[in-house]
Amino acid sequence: MSLTPAAAWNESYSSSKHPTMIRLETISTYLAVFLSPFATFRFFGLNFTISDLFYCASFGVLILAGLIPRSPLRSAMWYWMFGSALLLLGLLGASLINGDAARGLLVCVQYLFAYVLLVPLVIRGDIDRMQKLAMLFLAGVIVIDIHGILSFYLVGYVPTLPGEGKGIVTGARRLATILGNPNLAGAINALVIPSLLYLWFAGRLPRWLASTLLAIIVVTVVLTSSNSGLAAMTLSLLIFIGLVANVRLLVRLSILALILAVILYVGGLDLLPSAFQKRVLGALTTGDIDEAGSFVSRTQLMLEALSVISAKQILLLGIGADQFRTISVQNAPVHNIYLLLWVEGGLVALFGWLFYAGVGITLAYSAWRLRLERHVAASTLATCGVFLLIAFSNPHMYGRYWTTPVLISIGIVAVHLRAWAIEQRKKETYVTIKDIRSAAAARHRAR
Repeated sequence: MSLTPAAAWNESYSSSKHPTMIRLETISTYLAVFLSPFATFRFFGLNFTISDLFYCASFGVLILAGLIPRSPLRSAMWYWMFGSALLLLGLLGASLINGDAARGLLVCVQYLFAYVLLVPLVIRGDIDRMQKLAMLFLAGVIVIDIHGILSFYLVGYVPTLPGEGKGIVTGARRLATILGNPNLAGAINALVIPSLLYLWFAGRLPRWLASTLLAIIVVTVVLTSSNSGLAAMTLSLLIFIGLVANVRLLVRLSILALILAVILYVGGLDLLPSAFQKRVLGALTTGDIDEAGSFVSRTQLMLEALSVISAKQILLLGIGADQFRTISVQNAPVHNIYLLLWVEGGLVALFGWLFYAGVGITLAYSAWRLRLERHVAASTLATCGVFLLIAFSNPHMYGRYWTTPVLISIGIVAVHLRAWAIEQRKKETYVTIKDIRSAAAARHRAR
């Protein structure tokens, strides 16, 4: 596939005629990625964060310099855009026909920003750039975690005024971090684990540092006492370790698990936070889902969504974006994006959203089939798997703290595949020239 000058620029920064623009865009994008986990750093209570501001600045610089890449994902970009078209068509069409057109437009703009505009900003450049983006997002999460852990043990619960959120530590002694939501904190930490493990296996993080950062993430998830966060973290580790497992890794993990078991056996379960014992261990040991916190109310919302789908016989188009909360008994959106997109945007919107993870999984499978380094495919598959699992307990997922780590993970496998293709072309060119020279020499000897 041929590249325009704009797209070719993204293959090599050194060939650009806009060095100042490049530096501005690079700094702005790096800041946007680092700040993307800080979901509460918003302007005037709007769903527009400081990170979004830097993303917009980066996009503006690329437009002014004429450097917007045509196809960051190469041929897979067509599938990505087709999924985006289905998602936006379903939500906007349902809103125009059955719901509120203004609300539908606002929701579609958020999805357009998160899943379309960010693609050329994040997925670009070489392997080194993508690894830097992964380290920046990881750094942002770790800063939030360290601040949260210190606040949990040194400050504890601080009452907040109505409308100010849950605070760093909730009244139930759960770590919410500056995100103000324990489940969100647990989910974001689970989502960043594959990137951490990828950087470790790729040699970008030394063993001691990667182990320390992983321990910080695990402690944070435990302190959130989030069942969904713990499940996502477990799935993330299982997928990645299962795909890259070797004898040495399994031995080390076995030793680590044995040490943790001994510590818990000697110290007792009292070493764990009381909220974790009640919400997580209580639900696991007794089988009583009432111990799992908000699981019952969320299940009721899911059943209510299914009843609406059945009663209205929703197939292609739903009731309109952001309309379920208006008819719900709990006046809340269903915390399950699969059901929420189905009921509000119809199967058209749902299938469109599934294309995003489908593209990532397909690219990871291609890397695995081509026998690239196993941690490359493992990272993307684990990220997409966790993303799909988290979606079962979240409403609309257009927050940039969701899409940034997913795009980074997909971008990593994409640039690895691109590097492999370039290497193959070099080999083919070399063989072709060699064959031509051999044939010419043979003809010369024949004369």
